[in-house]
Formats: sequence, structure tokens, C-alpha cells
Amino acid sequence: MSLFIKHQGQGKPLILLHGWGFNGDIWNEVAAQLALHWRVYQVDLPGHGRSSMCEYTLSTLTETLAAHLPKEAVWIGWSLGGLLAMAVARWQPASVRALGLVSTSPRFVTADDWPYAMTPAVLQQFAEQLQTDTLGTLQRFLALQVKGSEAARQQLRALSALLKKTSPPQSQALHAGLKLLQQTDLRPELSQIRCPALLCLGGRDTLVPVGVGEYCQRWWPSLRKVCIKPAAHVPFVPLLGEGNHKGLPLHYITVCRGNPTCKALNLMALGRCPWL
Repeated sequence: MSLFIKHQGQGKPLILLHGWGFNGDIWNEVAAQLALHWRVYQVDLPGHGRSSMCEYTLSTLTETLAAHLPKEAVWIGWSLGGLLAMAVARWQPASVRALGLVSTSPRFVTADDWPYAMTPAVLQQFAEQLQTDTLGTLQRFLALQVKGSEAARQQLRALSALLKKTSPPQSQALHAGLKLLQQTDLRPELSQIRCPALLCLGGRDTLVPVGVGEYCQRWWPSLRKVCIKPAAHVPFVPLLGEGNHKGLPLHYITVCRGNPTCKALNLMALGRCPWL
């Protein structure tokens, strides 16, 4: 298959994985900052952006990503991309030096023992709507991702503009990605991930509630978490206006104005956090 990878900067490798329905360009602002210190690889996941499709099983995706990208890299993944980054760290450990996880979870749907997620009915509804209205469904998903954010309106405009700049993901990839989110449960694997990791969560995220962080820390001793209180599911898209750094420790604040997540990931990647 053909995996599209955009790279910039010099130094040790750092990999950025996007979430469902997007492509690597969603990381442009963060990538520009990280590229001051790192060789940054922005990946279009299979069937998204400029990458061709492949079999959408967790094992195939992790093997494909590991085969196309440098070893001993820092992997940063958002949402679905974070789920895949965790899987690479678990089953392709030579590929991963450290993880930066943004608004992601080992399990994306609720269960009797897992309240920190969407109900299965929400993802099923998106899957059904994709059959007749792909662009409309993606737009509704954008609205859900920014819901609750202090800058929801501005973020929705920015994300909508980005979505319109590129071709939509292949229909097969969208359906397969939703199925992966519906069926994957990495909770039993957390204790087997050995690399250090930082989990950035939005305090107002309705898709990945902050309770995910406390659960993961119990089973993953090397994981540390940061909660960006005014953010929802896309905390790395700039939060505009006053108070956009509430809840963030001072040593994480602003490498680029209005984007504390970028600072947190930068420090994590540079090894300037005490747990690295």
C-alpha cells in the first residue's frame, strides 16, 4: 500500500497520527512547533487523505505503521490515532520511545464496567448516517468533538475549513475506522506498555471523559496526565480568549499562543518532563 507521510525538521523522529475522518494536516500547527527540535512525520492513516486503503484490523494497521515509520520514535496520537499509537507501543515496542496521547482512550464505547466513553448507539448512528450523507455525518461529528469547549464556535470553523481543503476519507476507511472504535478494547494491554507516556485530556470532552486518565494510571504506572479544563475533544486546536490555560501547570504554558497542548507535547518529546 501507499502511506502518505509529510516530514519536516531535523533531529530524532517524532510521529503524529490523526483521528477518525481527518488527515495529517490537522497537526500542522503542532508540527511546525515540534519541528524546531525534531524530525516530524505527519501521517495520513490508510484510506484517509493521500494514503491508499489497507485491511483495517488492529494488527494490520500497527504492522503497516511500524513498517513505514522510523524506529525508536516518539509517537503522538489523537483519538483514533492515539488508540493506534498505544497498539504500536504494545505490539511493536521497538518502534516507540515514548507516547504522547491526546483525547484518546483504550476503549471508545461504554460497557457495564466502563462509563468513560460514548454509548455504542452513538457510533452506530454515525455508521448508519454515513451510508447516505458522508459529508454531513463528518460535519456532525465535528460539532460533537468541540461541544463544551470555551472556543467551540471558532474551533468548529477551523476544523470545517480544514475538512474542506482535502478530499474526504474513503468510505471504506470511515466505516472500518468506526468499527475499530466500536470493537477495540486495549484495557487488558495497558500494563504491558513499557514506554513513558503523557495523556492530554480536555476537561469538557464528551467523547473521552477525564475519568479515562485516572483509570489508565492505575494500570499503566509510567503514564502521566494533563487535563486542559476549558477544552473538549480537540485541545490542540487553539483555544481563543481569556482563561485558555486554566488547569494547566505553569511549566506547560504556551509555546504557541493559545495552544497549551502543543507546549505539553513539546516538553514531553524533548524529555524535559520528570518521568522521561
